Amino acid sequence: MKDSINYFIKVKAAEIHFWCPFFEAFDGMLILRTPEPPKGEWGILHFLVSPDFKETFERMFKKYGLEPGNIPA
Repeated sequence: MKDSINYFIKVKAAEIHFWCPFFEAFDGMLILRTPEPPKGEWGILHFLVSPDFKETFERMFKKYGLEPGNIPA
């Protein structure tokens, strides 16, 4: 995704197996990566979000109580 918007989120390592398939179900909205295996209790998820879905994606973050590390202005 050439013009994608990058988001990073820190989640509990035990929850990665839940969040990955959940977000991958939104076909065409994003690409999800785990930059490196979790070290300890926390892991990082990297989302590359299509600009067309920016607002929808940010609403989902708030709805599920997730806290992105860098929401662009």
